Amino acid sequence: MTQNVRSWRRFAVVGCAILCIAGAGSCGKKGAEKRPAAKPGELTVVFSSDLLGKIRSCGCVVEDMGGLGRWATFTERTRASADNVLVADAGDVFGAELSFTQKEAELAFDAMNVIGLDAFTPGETDFVFGLPFLQGLASRAAFPLVSANIVDPTTGVPLFGAPYRVKTLTGGLRVAITGILDDAIRFPAYIDTSKFKVLPAFETLRRLVPEMKAQADFLIVLSHMGMERSIELAREIPDFDLVVVGHGKPVIKRLEKEGTSFMLATGGTGQYVGRIDLSLSETGVVEEGQMRLVPLDDSIPLNEKVVGLFAQYGIPLTDKATDKKK
Repeated sequence: MTQNVRSWRRFAVVGCAILCIAGAGSCGKKGAEKRPAAKPGELTVVFSSDLLGKIRSCGCVVEDMGGLGRWATFTERTRASADNVLVADAGDVFGAELSFTQKEAELAFDAMNVIGLDAFTPGETDFVFGLPFLQGLASRAAFPLVSANIVDPTTGVPLFGAPYRVKTLTGGLRVAITGILDDAIRFPAYIDTSKFKVLPAFETLRRLVPEMKAQADFLIVLSHMGMERSIELAREIPDFDLVVVGHGKPVIKRLEKEGTSFMLATGGTGQYVGRIDLSLSETGVVEEGQMRLVPLDDSIPLNEKVVGLFAQYGIPLTDKATDKKK
C-alpha cells in the first residue's frame, strides 16, 4: 500500500475498490518505504461533474459539505501526494436556476483556474448565459475546454479549439483527453442554440479515435451524456480507457468496467470528488487500479486563494451566509 493511499485515511471515504490484473505482481504489497519517483505508467486522475452552481458549501453545523474551496484543497493535496496527476470535469458547472448569476459563473471559472483543471467539457447548463459569455470565460481560462462535437453551425469547426488535448507525463506516457455532449440533449428554452451545433456524438468520436490513438497511449473521454448513453458509448467505441460521466448527477461508488473502459462518476452538486490511481504498462494497459469517492466535508479546509476570490466578488462563502443577506 503506497504512502499516498495511506494518507487518505484522514478523510471519510465512500466507495473503495481495487482492481488487480493477473500477472501484475504488485497487488497486496505493503511497506512504509518512501514513495518512489513516478514510473512511466503511473497515473492519477481527479474527476468530477455536475456542480450545478453549488459553488459554496451549505454552512451547516452538522454536515457541512462541498464548495469550490474544498475541491481546490483536495486537488492540491492530491498533487502533493502523487505524481502524474490529471484533473478533469465533465460539465454542468453553472446552475440552471434564475438565482445563479453571471458573477457566480465568473467566480467558478476563476476557482477552476486555482484548481488547475487539465480538461473541462461544457454541459448544457454551462450555456445558460449564452455562447459568447462562455467563450469569453474560456478565453481567459488557464485550463482548456475540450468538446469534440460542439461546432460552428456554418463552418463545422469546434468552437473551443482542439477537440482533444494530449499531455505527456513523467516517464513518457501520453494521455489524450476529449469531451463530448449528447446530441440528443434538450437545452432549456431560454438558451440561444442558434450560434452552435451539436454533431452526432458517436459518429464524431469514431472519426476522432484513430487520430487520438496515433498520438497517445491512454484515452479519456469526458462524456456529458448521462449514464445510459455513456455505457452505450463504452460498448460501441471500446477505445477509451476512462469514461468520466456527467449529466443527470450520475454516481459510481466502486471501480466498474463496461467492456474495456472504466466508468467514473461522482454524483452532483460538488459534495464528492473522485480519485483513481492506476499503474499502467508502457503501452498504457492497466495493471492495477484503485478508485475512491471522497466527501468534501469540513475535515478538508477551504483553499485560501478561493476564499480570496469569494471576497473579491463579494459573494458569501456558504449558503447559510447567503440566507442571512436576504
